[in-house]
Amino acid sequence: MLVMWVLTLLTVMAVGLTAAQRTEVALTDNHVETVRFRLLADAALAYAALNFMTQPSETDAEATTAETGTAIWLPNGAPHSWWFAGTDLRISVFNEMSRINLNQAEPELLESLLRALDVPEDEANALASAITDWRDEDDLARLNGAEDGDYKQAGLAFGAKDEPFVAVEELRQVLGMTPDIYRRLAPEVTVEGEGEALAEKFASPAVLAATQGISLEAAREQVAERDQTTVPGSTGPRTLDRGGPLYRILVREGSSGRQGRRMEAVVEVMSGQQPPYLVRWRRFGLGPEQSADPEVNDG
Repeated sequence: MLVMWVLTLLTVMAVGLTAAQRTEVALTDNHVETVRFRLLADAALAYAALNFMTQPSETDAEATTAETGTAIWLPNGAPHSWWFAGTDLRISVFNEMSRINLNQAEPELLESLLRALDVPEDEANALASAITDWRDEDDLARLNGAEDGDYKQAGLAFGAKDEPFVAVEELRQVLGMTPDIYRRLAPEVTVEGEGEALAEKFASPAVLAATQGISLEAAREQVAERDQTTVPGSTGPRTLDRGGPLYRILVREGSSGRQGRRMEAVVEVMSGQQPPYLVRWRRFGLGPEQSADPEVNDG
């Protein structure tokens, strides 16, 4: 009987050690893969920045589209597949100044953007006012807005910041902001750039609908026509203007729609200078591919 107990105890210990070892190996593998992706993402970042460092000439653009069938990269969020070091990466580039600036936009524009993102009218009006109250210097609440007293009444330990936004993520703290609305709003706004006008050329359908006062469907049609790389019936490029110098670059691993590692960064391209580009910030995480069109993300 004693022998049986000893054998049982040894078996339990062996199983426990094996499970612990497997967990340790899995954690090590995950750490190695995470480090590897970060290095690959940095390479993809440099590759994308290099692509936008030099504006293609008409001759180069025509040769690229006619002979190789490869489209000129535009900062419109379209995903580009890039095979590097045995790994399939997807790179999307956005023109950062084609987003609405949280610190410069009038409340009416913010409300129009929220309405374009399918936020109900009353809620959109209140949120736009609360966003404005968050960034302005006074402690006077706008009509339907929110200042310190409103946050306290809602049971929150903080009040309106009364200073400009320094990160889009601050929107999560604005009174009335829900996770769902934040998910739709965050890709359409920025805090980058000081006093620069919004560049509609590469704006998303939601931003175009808000700035031009048109329906989201009309804005989608406008974007579809705009993003054609060539003029119908011609091999010549539709435009050689590729925005900049601020770009938001998204790097993802794996195939489209897959939940995997990703890196997001804002890069300032400085052609002819050293260094040729500056990474303003970058962050890593997990998440599915996001489209510039809110309808695609909701689907």
